[in-house]
Amino acid sequence: MNRYKKNLPKPKFLPIASTGPSSLNAIICSTMVAQGAAVLAVAVKSKKADMKELGIAAAISAFCGVTEPAIYGINLRYKKVFASGCIGSAFGGLVTGLMHGTMYGFTGGLIGFSSFFNPAHPTQLNSFYTFLIASAVSIVVAFIVTWVWGYNDNMTMGKKVEKKQRPGTK
Repeated sequence: MNRYKKNLPKPKFLPIASTGPSSLNAIICSTMVAQGAAVLAVAVKSKKADMKELGIAAAISAFCGVTEPAIYGINLRYKKVFASGCIGSAFGGLVTGLMHGTMYGFTGGLIGFSSFFNPAHPTQLNSFYTFLIASAVSIVVAFIVTWVWGYNDNMTMGKKVEKKQRPGTK
């Protein structure tokens, strides 16, 4: 069985499995934090009770690494909110790239801080400090852009897309 494994090329798309650190996962971590900050800004700014309730719950889950409630619950319904999160993410990714941040695991969001510690050199904290700075930049930029430009209570929610009917059915 080992003779088959000898001919396989090394995977280039899984840097954590092959080499250890991953710069791409470090940048992706900023996207989760930024989308959470954008939905948090909506929750804080909105005067609608249901929007506050959904926004706070979605922000908590996004900061924990699960962005689907934030993205599908609020951010994509209001296109400017999603764009504001993307702007915050771009700034966080820029900081991560400029500071050469790397990630050593697969967890994301704010609770993924432990993935930024180098297991081979535990006292080397460069990536952890990069995570802290990039997360702060992502949160601040996404929150401010959403607050100023991305959302107000007078905006209308995006229309629901109708399901296509199969031919021959009514």
